[in-house]
Amino acid sequence: NAKMFRILQPQALQAGNIGFTWNPAAGSPQIHALRIHRGSRVIDVLEQTSFEVLRREDQLEMAVLDGLLTATLQVPDLRVGDDLEIEFTLPTNDPTLGATSSGLLAIADAPPEGRFRIELQWEDGQKPTTRITDDFAEDARMTDGAIAVSYDNPPTLIPPRDAPARFVWNRVIEFSDFDSWSAVSRRFDSLFRDAATLAPDSPLREEAAIIAETHSDDLARAQAALKLVQQQVRYVFVGLNGGNYTPASADETWQRRYGDCKGKTAMLLALLAELGIEAEPVLVNNSISSDGFDMRLPNPGLFDHVIVRARIDGEDYWFDGTMPPVIKAARRPFFGYKWVLPLAQAGKDIERLPDRPFDLPQEMGMMEIDARAGFDEPARVVYTTVTRGGAALQEYLQFTSVSASQLESALIGQLSGSPTWDEVEKVDYRFDRETQASILTITGTGPVDWEDY
Repeated sequence: NAKMFRILQPQALQAGNIGFTWNPAAGSPQIHALRIHRGSRVIDVLEQTSFEVLRREDQLEMAVLDGLLTATLQVPDLRVGDDLEIEFTLPTNDPTLGATSSGLLAIADAPPEGRFRIELQWEDGQKPTTRITDDFAEDARMTDGAIAVSYDNPPTLIPPRDAPARFVWNRVIEFSDFDSWSAVSRRFDSLFRDAATLAPDSPLREEAAIIAETHSDDLARAQAALKLVQQQVRYVFVGLNGGNYTPASADETWQRRYGDCKGKTAMLLALLAELGIEAEPVLVNNSISSDGFDMRLPNPGLFDHVIVRARIDGEDYWFDGTMPPVIKAARRPFFGYKWVLPLAQAGKDIERLPDRPFDLPQEMGMMEIDARAGFDEPARVVYTTVTRGGAALQEYLQFTSVSASQLESALIGQLSGSPTWDEVEKVDYRFDRETQASILTITGTGPVDWEDY
């Protein structure tokens, strides 16, 4: 990376707060230059000061251990009118994949003014498969060993409003050493196959035997295995020592009682195998829409989560070991994924999940009004909301993080005396596991706008 900033106003001096982050398992960064250009003078910043390296774990409160290191430096004596130049190389190859690379280079839709150049280079005999979006095609310069695009003050792009995600894929150069999605599937299946192999004396074999003895059919046994993974293994992302892609083994995850989606998936696969239930890991994306993934080059970085699909009594069931134990296996994934990648020893292609209407309403509100005191008096109201899906999960995590009395006290204090409620008398909350519904009931008195009824 090479950047040059011209400091035109005092607010721009913050450009002197230099910082970058890298995964130490991928290698060490190199700082090639850090200079201030002031008129005819060139000041070498690294002769005066040096970077400080920190391991911050800034997502620790979100149960994320990524092991990333951050180098930071405050450029001394930076002034308005200076040009600040920095050149550095960051290693990005993942230790799990080694020399097999994939990824993308892009210019944002709304970049700041300036001169931009992105370039993809490769050694002889290592040319990856590449794909360039149409808006780059005319400006891209291609040689035997590189693709480069340069712009001065690239214009702001305004994607179509409310359009599917594939329509906001602009100004991108993709590259991949994988020749197909099946190759990605095979590569990662081997990782999970190894991780799900239990030791001969593994305590998980005994856990599976207990589940088999106490449940009479495969679906009940699979649900019990899922609940064990959800309830007895704390969810912590572990990205240390190449763990970004490599799953911890099922035995290790059970022994330490914490794991990320990969470790929990390996453990669940091991339990299901012991129970004689056919299952496979499936890569999905929880952070962005997967719309348009079928138009992308094979790239495991497009996926950020892994779940399990099992075949039981001729039907597919989806399991997510990172969910709280009230979220059971179901005939459809909990979140509405469009494109997923099943992992298999023989390899599988990226798969489009069918669109299906919900079996039950995702949101409902029911109000009981007792106005026997008269239409001009506050009515006694019982208001119940029923929520499913992602909103239900959010409510469950929020409302069950405190005791029932604490929740009731908080909502009474928040709602009493509001335009909707004169007084809240009682609050009841429960999560119905059978219908996967978050149910909140509020009882109290309040005004009623009869013109709405």
